[in-house]
Amino acid sequence: MKFPVCDFAESEEGFYSQCASCPIEADQAGCALCELQDGTYEFVGETPHGGVRAIFYFKNDAGNQVAKQEAIHVEIHEFDDQDALLAILYGMVDPEGMIYLKKSDS
Repeated sequence: MKFPVCDFAESEEGFYSQCASCPIEADQAGCALCELQDGTYEFVGETPHGGVRAIFYFKNDAGNQVAKQEAIHVEIHEFDDQDALLAILYGMVDPEGMIYLKKSDS
C-alpha cells in the first residue's frame, strides 16, 4: 500500500510518501496532511493497518518535535474509527525525504 497518497511525489510500494522535506505546506492543495494546533500532522483516510486516520510526529535528532521539512525521524500512530491505537511506525528520513518505516512490536 502507498500511504499517504499525495499529488507531489509517487511513493514506492511499502513506503510512506516523501512527507518530510516536501516543499508543499500542509493544508495546501496536493498535501495529504493537515497540520494540527499541537504541531503534529494528521492524515485522514485508510491506513496500512486498517485504520481511518494517522498522526505524524516529526522529530529532529534530539527527539524534539519539528516541522515536517526539518524532520530527521518520524513516529506515526494509526487509529481505528473508535480512536483506538492500531500501530505505531517509526521511521528515518533520508536526504531526499523518503521515510523508511519499522512497525512497533505488538
